[in-house]
Formats: sequence, structure tokens, C-alpha cells
Amino acid sequence: MPMHSTCRRCALIAPLWLIAVMLSLLAQPTPLFAAPSLVLPTPPGEPWRIIQGYACGTHNGWDRYSLDLAQVHGPTYDAPIRAAASGTLWHWEARSGTIILSHGNNFFTMYTHLSRPVTTERGRFFAVGEVLGYAGDRGSPGIPHLHFTAFTAGANGWSGRQSIPLKFAEGYDLPEIGGCNQHGGKVLTAMALQDPIITFTSAALPGGWYSADHQIDFSVAWGGGGLSQAWNMEPPADTPMFPGAFDGYARLADMGEGWHTLYVRAWGPDGRQTLASYGPLGFDYSPPVLTVTPAELHIVQTQPTVVTWPAAEDALSGVSGYRIYLGPDPTGESEWFVTEPTLTLPTLAPGVYVLRVKPIDNAGNVGAWQTVMTIRVE
Repeated sequence: MPMHSTCRRCALIAPLWLIAVMLSLLAQPTPLFAAPSLVLPTPPGEPWRIIQGYACGTHNGWDRYSLDLAQVHGPTYDAPIRAAASGTLWHWEARSGTIILSHGNNFFTMYTHLSRPVTTERGRFFAVGEVLGYAGDRGSPGIPHLHFTAFTAGANGWSGRQSIPLKFAEGYDLPEIGGCNQHGGKVLTAMALQDPIITFTSAALPGGWYSADHQIDFSVAWGGGGLSQAWNMEPPADTPMFPGAFDGYARLADMGEGWHTLYVRAWGPDGRQTLASYGPLGFDYSPPVLTVTPAELHIVQTQPTVVTWPAAEDALSGVSGYRIYLGPDPTGESEWFVTEPTLTLPTLAPGVYVLRVKPIDNAGNVGAWQTVMTIRVE
């Protein structure tokens, strides 16, 4: 009898023990594997701190393995946020400032609280490390930060969402370690994936001459270490003039008249350097000069005649040609244009004519109208 009673208790206890074990397993989230290579979504070379880690506060649902990141030195607001892996823009939600990138195979990364996106065009491709938006506090006013999550989901991108523990190519492995605010307080620094790339934009094109000032803008991708700039010479390679800068500009008028080339040197966060140039560009705001003493010419109506006048001078961009007026008006003007200081006269009726010219240089500067000749046709 005692033996039979003991077996009955064992039979009751065993299922309860099994249920308890299963519940304890269910309580621990099942970690999935991250993408083969994720980079930190923060600017290269900048230290960012995890201000809220896994499994605490708002990170307790499907997005358990999320990080809230803020700059260690800086306001965080408007800091550029980059794609952690190559992918396409799958979803934008304005209310919370959320971009979700799809990377294929039902794998996604999510960037939340952005102040603004680079684009909201669905399907837009972003290369790994490319800036997709700027940090802010949309949906969480008060403390600008980036909420970052990598997750898998069903075919529709929404069902069965499950975040994954994060591991970054910079060498940061952030596994499940149990407890609240896992990995909170850690400082992470993103790396550069390649040498800095310098891009120039300007309405002034290399090889051209310009009479008005123009601005040359430049920006650096894969930078973060700073930049230096100089006209007509390479800036030194020792230290950047503007540490931490990603972009800048120069104005053609800063160097005055002449033929100029802008040089920019950019540093990556790891010390890599790139030197690029824009130009040469010509700046010339002085009009060409024509020095002439008016002459008189007598011809007969049927006489073919070629007339010439002294060439104008322009020490910078050079003379491109002359506007010409040929007629009876001593103050006449016209759009007739020739490239050389010579003209074959058309057939003229008897009378008195004036030949007036206005020199133009290659930068578009124009001299004054001058009468170079009075022509009497008999």
C-alpha cells in the first residue's frame, strides 16, 4: 500500500515538473542568428553609448534585442545614421520617425526616432554605410537617440517578428546575458568601411572661366576624421584643419582673379586619407581693353573690302570675340558677333557708315562700344 501511494505521487509530480521546465524555456527568448555582417549604424569614428539595452523598459516585446544609442560627445540630434547592411527601404513611419530596411530572406533592420529621412521612396537601395536619415526624438520627445533593431519576420514583414541579439563587424558581440538593460552603458564606435570619398558640386565647371563668384561645395563619405582644404596646393597631411568635419565649401572669389584649383584632403576615423581636387577654374571680372584711334575709309560701292581693327587685350581669360554694329547710327549697337578683329564688308549703298565694336572675353566680361571706323561709300 505505501508502495502504491508513492507511485501515484510520482505520476502526479512528473507532469508538473515537465510543464514547469517547458514554461521556463518559453520564458527565455530564443535567439536567432544576425545577418553575416552588420556595421554600427552610427557615424564612423564617433563614440556612442547604449543608454538602454536589451530586455528592459520599452525593449520587452518582440523587439527585446534593441539598443537605444546616443552620442557620447554631442547633442545626437541630426547626427547622420547609416545603413547597417545593404538593403532597400521597405517602410517609413513619420509619426515615430522609423525607417525599416529589407535585406532579403525575411531579414530587416529598423532605425527609429529619426528627425528626418534622406528619402521615403519605397524600394530605394541603400549601400552598407550609406546615410539614410538623421537622429532625432520623433515619437519619444525629450531625449534624442537612435532606437536600433535587427529582426526576422514572415513573408509580409510584419507577422512573426522576432528581434535578434546583435553582433557588429566592428568587433562588438552583444549576446543575451539575462537581466534588465543588458549591455547598457557600453560605448560603441563605428568603423569606416573604406577610404574617404570626396564629392564636389558647383555650378562652375572645371576648365571654365567665370566673371561672377561661385561656391564649390564638397562632402565626404566614409569620413569622420576631419578635412583640410587649400587653393592651388595640396593641404598638409599631418592633421586636419577641421577635425570631425564631413563637409565644407570654398568660394572662387576668395582667391581673386586667376586660374585656380581647389584641393581637399579628408581623413577617415581610422586615419585613412583621400586627396581630391576640383578645377582648374578661371575667375576674371575685368573686361577686355580695346585701344583704338578711329579711322576713315573711302570705298566705291562695288569694291569688295576687308577691314581690320586692333585686337583687344585680356590678360586672363582671353578675348572670345567682338560684337559689331555697321550702320549710320553713331551710337548704334547690335548682336552681330565675330571671333577675329576683321570683317568683310557687305555690299553697301552709297552713304556714310560707322563701324562700332564691343570686345567680349571668355569669362563673359564685355568692354565698351567703340567706333573704330567711319566708312564713306560712293
